[in-house]
Amino acid sequence: MSTSNRKNYSNVIKQSAVTISLNVSSTLISLIIQHLGFTEANIVVIYLLSVLITSRYTKGYVYGIVASVISILSFNFFFTIPLYTFKVEDKSYYFTFIVMLTSAVFTSALTSKLLHSKEMTDDREKQAHILYSLTSSLAKTSEILDVAKVSSKCLSNLLDCDVSCILANEKSYSSRIFSFKKGGFEVSDEEISRDDIGMIVKNHHSFPVNIRGRCISYICFPQGMDEMIGNNKFLFDSIVMQITIAMEREILIEEKENANTETQNERFKNNLLRSISHDFRTPLTRITGASEMLYHSLKDEENLKLVSEIYEDSRWLTKLVENVLSLTRIQEGRLALNIKKEAVEEIVAESIARASKYHPDHKVSINLPDEVLFVPMDGKLIEQVLINLVDNAIKHTTSQNEIIVSIWPEGDKVWFEVYNNGLGINENDLPNLFKMFYVGSNKIPDSRQGMGLGLSICKAIINYHGGEIYAENNEEGGATFRFYLKA
Repeated sequence: MSTSNRKNYSNVIKQSAVTISLNVSSTLISLIIQHLGFTEANIVVIYLLSVLITSRYTKGYVYGIVASVISILSFNFFFTIPLYTFKVEDKSYYFTFIVMLTSAVFTSALTSKLLHSKEMTDDREKQAHILYSLTSSLAKTSEILDVAKVSSKCLSNLLDCDVSCILANEKSYSSRIFSFKKGGFEVSDEEISRDDIGMIVKNHHSFPVNIRGRCISYICFPQGMDEMIGNNKFLFDSIVMQITIAMEREILIEEKENANTETQNERFKNNLLRSISHDFRTPLTRITGASEMLYHSLKDEENLKLVSEIYEDSRWLTKLVENVLSLTRIQEGRLALNIKKEAVEEIVAESIARASKYHPDHKVSINLPDEVLFVPMDGKLIEQVLINLVDNAIKHTTSQNEIIVSIWPEGDKVWFEVYNNGLGINENDLPNLFKMFYVGSNKIPDSRQGMGLGLSICKAIINYHGGEIYAENNEEGGATFRFYLKA
C-alpha cells in the first residue's frame, strides 16, 4: 500500500471513530437526562448537537450525514416505544424522525461548508504569506546567483522541505546548485556538471525557469511533495513566476550595465579615433602636397622614385584617416546627407579619375546608358563609395586584368556595378566582406594591407541612401560589386 493510501485509510478510521464516539456519548447523556426527567425534545437537541460537533471535527459531508442517520436510529432504539427495537407504534414519531434527519443534514452541510470556506481562506492566507515572504526576499537580491540562493533557502523554510535551485550555465561545462534541507540548514553551494543536471531533475519534482525561450534554472522539490504540489499547483506556479521575474530582472540589469559599458567604450574609442585622425590629417596633407611638388620639380630618377613612394604612402594614409573619420561619423549617427539630384555620368567619371589617377597601368572602362540619368544622392558620399570600390578592384587585379564600371536604370532603381576579372573573393570571406575591420584573404602580392573599413563604410553610406550593396564572384574569375539607389 502506498504512503498516500495508508494516509487516507488512517484518516477514514480516525474520523469514523470520532463519529461513533460522539454518537455513543450523546446516547449516554440522553439516557442520563431521561432518568432525570427531561423530555424527548431535550434528547433530540442533544443528538442534533452531536451531529453538529461531528461535522466540525470531521472532513466532508459524509460523516455528518452518517451521524444524522445513526442519531435517528439511536433515538428510535433507546427512546421510542417499544424500547430497544427499531419498530415505531406512534406514527407521529415518523414526523419527528424526518424533522431530526432534515435538521441534522442541513446543519451538517452548513457546518461542513463553513469549515471548507475557512480552510480555503487559511490556505489562501498561507499562500499569500509564502509569496510575500519570497517576494520580499527576492527584492533584496543583487545578482542572479543571489536569486537562486535566496529562492532555495526561503522555500525550504516556508514549505519545510528540501529545496534545490540549479543554475544552468550555457557558456561553460559547469553549473551551480544551491541546496537547503528543511529547517534552513544549508547543505551545499557547489558546481555540478551538465550531465548531473538531468539526473537531479529526474529524481526530483522540478519546475523549469524559462526566460526568452531558454531554461536557465530548475527549482527542485522532493518526490514526496508530489501530492502537495498537485493540490497547490497555483501556488507553485506563482512561486516559479516570482523567481522567473527576479532572475529576468537581474539578467536585464546585467545586460543594461554591459550595454552602458560597451557604449562608453565605443564613445571613448570614437573620440580617440577622431582626435588622432584630425591630428594626422594636417601633417599628412602637407607631406602629400610637398611630395607632389618635389615629384614635378626633380629630374633624377632615383629621387623621383623615392618621392613617388613618399607620395603614395602619404596618400594611402590620408585615405585611411578619411575612412576612420567617416567611420566615427557613421557610428555616432552624425553622417549628414546632402541629397540632391546629381548627374550620374559626372559622379562616375570623377570617381574613376580620382581612383585610377595614380594607377595608370590599370584599365578602367565605363558603360553608361544613352540617356542622362539624374539620381537623388549625396554626390560626395557616392563618389567615396565608387572610389573605394574601384580602388578595391585595383588592389585585387594586375595591369593585365580589366575593370568595368557599369550603370543602368531598372524600374525605380539605378544600379551601379564595378566588375573585375582578377583574383576574386575567397568563398569564406563573402559573408563577412562588409563587416567592420574585416580584411579579406585574397590579395595581389605586394599590395598594401588595409584596415577593413572601406567596404563597411560603403555599405553604411548606401544604406543611409535607402539602397543595398552586394558582392559576388564571377564564373569566369574575378568579382563584382553592385549597389542601387532609388531613382
